[in-house]
Amino acid sequence: MSLSIFRKFNLGRLFFGVLLILIAVPILVGCTGQNRNAATQSWSGVAVSNDTTYIGTKDGKLIQLSVEGGIARIAPFEAPQTKQNQGFPAIYGTPTINEDRIYFGTYNGLVVSLNRTDLRDMRSFEIGGNDLTKGIAGSVIVHENRLVVAAAEDANEGRLYVLDSQTLSEICRYPARNEDPIGQLWTTPIAANGVAYFGDLNHYVHSISIADCSTNWVSPTKLGGAVVSPPTILGNNLYLGTFDQYFYEIDLLTGSSKKLFAGENWFWAGSITDGNTIYVPNMDGNIYAYDLGTGRIRWVYPDEPQIDPILAAPVLYEDKLVYATDAGMMVVLDAVSGSRLWDRRVGDSVRSPLTSSENLVFLHSIDETITAIDMETRQLAWARNLEDVR
Repeated sequence: MSLSIFRKFNLGRLFFGVLLILIAVPILVGCTGQNRNAATQSWSGVAVSNDTTYIGTKDGKLIQLSVEGGIARIAPFEAPQTKQNQGFPAIYGTPTINEDRIYFGTYNGLVVSLNRTDLRDMRSFEIGGNDLTKGIAGSVIVHENRLVVAAAEDANEGRLYVLDSQTLSEICRYPARNEDPIGQLWTTPIAANGVAYFGDLNHYVHSISIADCSTNWVSPTKLGGAVVSPPTILGNNLYLGTFDQYFYEIDLLTGSSKKLFAGENWFWAGSITDGNTIYVPNMDGNIYAYDLGTGRIRWVYPDEPQIDPILAAPVLYEDKLVYATDAGMMVVLDAVSGSRLWDRRVGDSVRSPLTSSENLVFLHSIDETITAIDMETRQLAWARNLEDVR
């Protein structure tokens, strides 16, 4: 079997697995009437505040571990079931910390707020939609004392919700209750200057006022493919990739778009930037470093046929770029040149965004293991299987 055929076969298997989680299961459930409580996979990144980390799990637990040693000081919080015990309680998005509260969404349609110290004083809001197929796949964003949440209300439909960050009461939704929903939402919005930006599976990117959920552009921007990756904002532009294999620049004021470059597969994970260069992972297994000053690709790594797609957003640590593959390999590159510095295996597939805090990089693999790597010593600081935390 040739490498190209083998690569396509493996990517095909991965696509089927990903789509089964986020498309096929809700559809099958809607047809059979069964509930959606079976465990799926882990997609939550690690949130860090001072000496504590927070991680969501595939079975709806929010777990608190110490930065040093990964020790659980308190019992996990377990997300409640919704009506008739329907829907996955999974926490797919990375928890968001704001002052004394922590926020996250569940795949059975709840927005949850907890006291971040003891994981108590729960406040919640349930999104609208079909009880069997609604859910939140991304993170909850805090902006100007409000929460911004992208939600799927049905197998093919979604809405953006804006809530009060303290009471979780609804402020507004887009589109409004009396309007038809937009395409399904799997993404995490980004917010700046009172505006939320996000894309949907119907290929549109939206610009919505957080104050009243009104639209800021004449019409949503139509791109060439479905949008899952969270956008990045730099200056007056929005940057994101889509399933048509192109990476785009969109004017924040007008919504006009242009293609910057093409990958060889879907853009799934979010990109990161140091202000001069945007580092963009692709499911073709490459990292693309796009230079904003020259408007050109500075480097591509490894720039050769790969069978290990990248679904996890990378992180920057000092002058290094750190990413993880779907084969469970962590790779450290020189961010300027794109040359490989070192790598190490971290276990199972990594599909959750990486997180860095001081000298540690945290990875959450789909077997529910959190791995903390010391970037100075290049050694394992600690590893913890979340299924063992009670």
